[in-house]
Amino acid sequence: MTLIFSLLAFFSFSPKSGLLGDEDFIVMFYNLENFFDTINNPLKSDDEYTPNGGKHWTASRYNLKMKHIWQVISAVNNNQFPDVIGVCEVENRRCLEDLIEKTPLKIANYSIFYRESQDRRGIDVAFLYNRKTFHILDTNQFHIDFKSDSEYHSRDIMYMKGIVARSKDTLHILANHWPSKFSGEAQTAPLRYDAGKRLRSVIDSIQSTNNRAKILCIGDFNDSPDSKSLTEGLGTLNNWDSIQTYQLYNIAYYLQYKKKLWTYAYQDQYDILDQVIISGSLLEKKNLYINPDNVYPLRYNFMIKREADRPKPYRTYNGYKYDGGFSDHLPMIINFRDATKF
Repeated sequence: MTLIFSLLAFFSFSPKSGLLGDEDFIVMFYNLENFFDTINNPLKSDDEYTPNGGKHWTASRYNLKMKHIWQVISAVNNNQFPDVIGVCEVENRRCLEDLIEKTPLKIANYSIFYRESQDRRGIDVAFLYNRKTFHILDTNQFHIDFKSDSEYHSRDIMYMKGIVARSKDTLHILANHWPSKFSGEAQTAPLRYDAGKRLRSVIDSIQSTNNRAKILCIGDFNDSPDSKSLTEGLGTLNNWDSIQTYQLYNIAYYLQYKKKLWTYAYQDQYDILDQVIISGSLLEKKNLYINPDNVYPLRYNFMIKREADRPKPYRTYNGYKYDGGFSDHLPMIINFRDATKF
């Protein structure tokens, strides 16, 4: 852990980052912004991310990308690495293997849960997890059939069920990367609505056997917290005055509209696309629980670049221009507490 402490000594950080306790269970979600290897795969749309491609994606750029990812993960907490990390925009398992084997993350004891999806761009959703602190009971992937466009293929919903070693609670985690707004917000809104309905069906299946199940949904939802894909498709609530264990509560709404935080910036608009949605059972202070104030975007100065005197995530590419940064998204940190110990 000396390595992590040394890293933090070099980086000034925002008070919004915070430092976590040794006994906390930490989950992170991070959109890695096109974490491709350099090898051309004829079955994927990865031509841009090759040495001779439009973005001149070389081994040195790939290695710097890995260095940046482990720097961000290492900076989450000076006492421990996150127990579970959900990621999106990763090309294949090899990228994740390189990340945890060829960087100082090798000491973090991460295992990988990754499966290919039918995504048209060839990018997927995956998990890194510490098998000593999160004991896997089940894994699965859920394909989304888009009723609004039967020919459309996107990322699958990735699912892990496990036991949190510190509290002995069973936790269900679902990682998402919903369709983007690339073709226009109005044109693509039905796709994200379909994704919300699919995630809802998975959660209904979990709750059909246990309506007090502790469920965490993380991901890049490519929508604002008050969008219909979330409030109607998924059925999220944006306040918790009267908690019901089986309802879904969107902490990102609180973070964006009450605390004025953000994870993504497009032109002059700031948004939280990387959301944290939980079942009401995780708001009850019974064993493993979440305090919404212990959920936040990780924002260190080294992850930020100022453009026209406005802060934005320090990204790898800005269009075809190589900036050499980290990601176009800030990661989200979820800090679980154990009510029996605090």
